[in-house]
Amino acid sequence: MARINWETARRIASLLGEGGARRLLDRAEEVDPQMRAVERILARAGSGVGAAFYVVGVAAISYQLSAKGEVHWSLAADFASGDPLGSLREFAARSPSLRVGRPARLARVEKLARYYPTFVRRYSDYLRDLTLLRDDVAKALGADPDSKTVVFSVKMFYYAAKAAGLAVELPTSIPLPVDRRVCLISLASRLVEGYEPTLSGARRLLQTGRRLVAEAWGRVCELSGIAPLKLDALLWLLGGCYELGSPGPALSCALELLRPASEPEVSLLETLLGLRP
Repeated sequence: MARINWETARRIASLLGEGGARRLLDRAEEVDPQMRAVERILARAGSGVGAAFYVVGVAAISYQLSAKGEVHWSLAADFASGDPLGSLREFAARSPSLRVGRPARLARVEKLARYYPTFVRRYSDYLRDLTLLRDDVAKALGADPDSKTVVFSVKMFYYAAKAAGLAVELPTSIPLPVDRRVCLISLASRLVEGYEPTLSGARRLLQTGRRLVAEAWGRVCELSGIAPLKLDALLWLLGGCYELGSPGPALSCALELLRPASEPEVSLLETLLGLRP
């Protein structure tokens, strides 16, 4: 059975508390392919409320993908236009990354369409308080406010705001959107124990321990003073690197991608990838 290693939680939190490591979180967001896709969406659809809604809508139907997340978001950018609802409907209906369970996604899009007027009206409120967005998206979808797609929608709204040059504060009360990559790094770092740090182990952890994983990283963030959504890009990118198969190649991938400039940054990467005891 999966369990949290609290000693590891404290060690990761200590590394995150150092200034150099915090700069690594900003760099992870800068190089995140999802951020690049959001920037393309804003270039095609404008940087206002419509583009932000499209980004939130794409995030809300981003589950059980038939393509890697990087490809999925690149496709989402290809479908973007000045008509956010039309673009979202077309993306849900045609994107090859959404092949599985398409009727359910289309139904979810229609729930979002009914929510769109509220989103437009409360857009400025969301920029001031992201917990309002989480609650409204959850209500619109009939979902748990802490479910993966709801909190992921909040994270991607943050990306849309950041790409538009708007300052948005990430609340500490919104948990990580836990996916297979986050589970993989949870196991590789030994923050969560009970399964091998492999793709199959990550899948099993995702099926049985999603809330445990969110709790573990929530504790790390509480100890380090970092909002969980701020940590998400780094964990997601490292999970993609770790999918190469072992810690060594994963570290090489991370060093090339993130180009850490300080010893605390490298130490954090090595710890998250399980290369430090």
